[in-house]
Amino acid sequence: MPDFTQITFEQQGNVGRLVLNRPEKRNAQTFEMWDELRQLGQQLLADPGELTVLVVSGAGGCFSSGLDTTILTSGALANDAVDGQAFQEAFSWLRSGAFVSIAAIERFAIGAGMELALWCDMRLASEGTVFALPEVEYGIIPDLGGCTLLAEICGYGRAIEIITTARKFDAMEAHRLGIVNEVVSVEQFQPRVEALVQLLSKRSPHSLRGAKRATVASLPETGASLAASRDSIHACIRDLAARHVRK
Repeated sequence: MPDFTQITFEQQGNVGRLVLNRPEKRNAQTFEMWDELRQLGQQLLADPGELTVLVVSGAGGCFSSGLDTTILTSGALANDAVDGQAFQEAFSWLRSGAFVSIAAIERFAIGAGMELALWCDMRLASEGTVFALPEVEYGIIPDLGGCTLLAEICGYGRAIEIITTARKFDAMEAHRLGIVNEVVSVEQFQPRVEALVQLLSKRSPHSLRGAKRATVASLPETGASLAASRDSIHACIRDLAARHVRK
């Protein structure tokens, strides 16, 4: 594995642990983090080895507060610097990999943080966790899979409402909408995650991987939606640039 600076990955036996590692920024995501996630994904897709369970979490007891907003003001989000497909690939491998991924969500799953969680196969949240897809407030869209996956999980009507209003909602509502599998008290959160990991890690690799492969095959094809998201984000960025010039 290469030396990562904004994520960590460790594996013991058939259990892997991926941690977003910017705790001082509530694990706000950067282009560099997405590149590291994509590199890790490429390696695990090419050679998962004995990996059958992957836990995705954030350092410091916070999942992710979303995109590091300095990207929006630094000029880094220039149209020619945005490789939408590469950015989506930073997350999408979590669904296509030959392992079951579990998002262990605490405190915040905002924007890109929520999108990362949506790509995982299962999602557990601690009580009080805040969810939102606020991208439209910044003149962009949830292009990393949020538009695609949220509609798949909770239906078009609810998804378009959450995306266009950019409203915040708590873990209990996320559970009612089917966005998270389970809500656990803060005190019991880590023990519950570990209990699920231990349960799954004892399953036969062939049965776990076969169950995932067959279940994923039942889902709608995401390619067209992800391509539409890429087209839309470029249009949003061009509009933002034009408005900046007019100012």
